[in-house]
Amino acid sequence: MVLEYLKFFGIGILDGVIAGLLGIGGGVLIIPILLYITNVEVRSATAISTVQVFFASSFGALFNWLQKNINFRYALIFGISSGITYFFGSYFTKFIPENIIIIIYLGTVILALILFYIKKKNRKTNNSPELAVRRVPSQMDYLKIIPIAIIAGFSFGVLGVGGGFLYVPLLVLLFNLPLKVAIGTSLMIVLCNAIPGIIGKLLTIRFDIFIGLAVALGAIAGSKIGTYINKKVSEKVIKIIFTILLAVIIARVAWDLYTSFSGT
Repeated sequence: MVLEYLKFFGIGILDGVIAGLLGIGGGVLIIPILLYITNVEVRSATAISTVQVFFASSFGALFNWLQKNINFRYALIFGISSGITYFFGSYFTKFIPENIIIIIYLGTVILALILFYIKKKNRKTNNSPELAVRRVPSQMDYLKIIPIAIIAGFSFGVLGVGGGFLYVPLLVLLFNLPLKVAIGTSLMIVLCNAIPGIIGKLLTIRFDIFIGLAVALGAIAGSKIGTYINKKVSEKVIKIIFTILLAVIIARVAWDLYTSFSGT
């Protein structure tokens, strides 16, 4: 059994290295890694991913809090709105057909690919991080945040992913937060989601939580390696790797869906 946990620890390292290199959350990547490298079924993969997301966002949110990079007002509005539906998505995963889960995942990966390029434009803002972390959301901000958070929360809850790839560009583009503050605030939102997410998975899905812990610890260690490599590689190369990787995932998942529906 120890060797089994070591195997998943190694899988976590692989996930963390790739996530750290590409600058995205590991939740998007861990599901296909688990499905195609191990014999973990889809629902258990989403539960393991949720555990990994909880630990990764906990460390990330703590670090960014110490660096004063979190706007807690935006984080709580997003986090509470999405956290409620994240729980229901997590809880009802057991009752959702596997093909529907895979379709939601496929749409999420395509969205991640689109938003990756938007985020990397690194839109300039005149707001200093010091002012941005103290900004009070306007009524219009509430009208933008709540509908997005409700829909995103349920979808991400089903998959057990954090959704940082969505929240970061949204916080930059829709709310004009500096990138550093957007990243810190996003991690706090993800943490708010991951807590009810774990509860929902534990209530309905049978999985070995220690496997989730092994993956999470491996991902945290691997992300440090990936982040180091990221600093040594040009952005153009990272974009190429990211595009190829997600294109392969999209093609493989789409093919699996096709064969599943066609019966071939």
